[in-house]
Amino acid sequence: MANGIYFSGLASGLDTESIITQLMNLERAPLTKLQQRKDQYNVEKNAWHDIYTRLSSLQSKLGDLKLASTFTDMKATSSNTSVLTATAASNAAAGSYEVSIIQLAQAHKVASTDPVTADDNTDLGLSGTFSITVNGQTRSVTVSSSDSLLTIRELINAVPPEGQTGPGAGDIVTASVIDHRLVITSKTSGEVGRISFADPDSVLQGLKLVSDTSGTILSNALVQDAQDAKFTVDGLTITRSTNTITDVIQGVTLNLLAVTNEPLRLDIGHDTQKAVDAIQAMVDQYNSVMDFISTKAGDKGDLQGDPTLARFQNDLWQMMTDRVAGLTGAYQTPWSIGISTGAVVGSGSLTFDRSGKITLDTAKLTSALETDPSAVVDIFTNSSKTGLVDRLDSYLTSLVRSGDGIIPSREQSLQNIMDDIDDQIARMEDSLTMKEDQLRRQFTAMEQALAALQSQGNWLAGQIAGLGAYQQK
Repeated sequence: MANGIYFSGLASGLDTESIITQLMNLERAPLTKLQQRKDQYNVEKNAWHDIYTRLSSLQSKLGDLKLASTFTDMKATSSNTSVLTATAASNAAAGSYEVSIIQLAQAHKVASTDPVTADDNTDLGLSGTFSITVNGQTRSVTVSSSDSLLTIRELINAVPPEGQTGPGAGDIVTASVIDHRLVITSKTSGEVGRISFADPDSVLQGLKLVSDTSGTILSNALVQDAQDAKFTVDGLTITRSTNTITDVIQGVTLNLLAVTNEPLRLDIGHDTQKAVDAIQAMVDQYNSVMDFISTKAGDKGDLQGDPTLARFQNDLWQMMTDRVAGLTGAYQTPWSIGISTGAVVGSGSLTFDRSGKITLDTAKLTSALETDPSAVVDIFTNSSKTGLVDRLDSYLTSLVRSGDGIIPSREQSLQNIMDDIDDQIARMEDSLTMKEDQLRRQFTAMEQALAALQSQGNWLAGQIAGLGAYQQK
């Protein structure tokens, strides 16, 4: 709009403001069409971005399916997890075992026979050096007369520099203060972790732990004796220094928690649920993608009739159901392990669901995983890169990869078009502003001309009226 004050139709009586508005509306028709085009391109761009997001999510679901361990992992199941738990590595063999726990391994623990002081921060007046030995490792600790019970605790807990025997013994024992008594616990469980002392300066005697300089532990200073775990597996008696056992059943870690009153059952088998969950997650996300694509490509969709989108849908459908090249044996196809879009007919091919969505027969998949997990792995990923996941991951990468992916490129192309339209709109807005200013100047000139004519007419009318009055005289 032009600057300054503008009075509409003062001379002509016309509603020039309305006339200008209507004229400018006609002039703005191409601008409106440009904005509508931009809005449509923006709708398409947003739709492609939504598809990009869903396809990226589908690709993320493939991560676990690239790992052989997802399909070949084993699991250990205890009949009483409050007494025994276990984990199984992928090299464990399937089987069942009977386990009895006779005794648990425990760490050697000693404590002052009586309270050493009434105040743990009081100087004890003990000075000298004593040594602590565990499993052939000897450490020395030196105290001074100004050290308190708490200070001595910290001196013991200090970890000596690597390769050194002191000061401190924090790498082989743990010291604590309970009820004004010094408690020392071995960091190594079992018989091998038994603690021994040497006390040439009678410091430990002052702490009421030993009876002589050779470090003989007072009988009533024993809180917990060193003890190995003792248990049986299928009737074989076994002892270990720890309650976490890794070398009795190949690939299986046993965690002994309590003594058993009766034998336990330990089953080692394939962890099929891990693979089932991973495959189900992929199937669910794939179906979500196919549903969304169908909506966007449908009659009322934002990308109705888009051939690129139709190609994506068909490609995804084929990849999820095609036979895997190079495989032999009972499991060569997704539908052979329970992934399908329809029922298998007599020819061995599938009757496809028009929606393109797939279903997962978890019972069939579980059976395949238990029968031949390696064959199931090959359907998803294999050394020839012909597996379902191998091909699907590569295809999805070509669609969503930043920079040169098909969808990011399409989004960028649409954005470039919208940027160009914005430039056209800006130029057209400038032109329309100039046009409106021109119209206002023209109507203003018209009003001024009419006002001048009216003024002349009024003057002439006055002259004529005056002349008539003169003649009458």
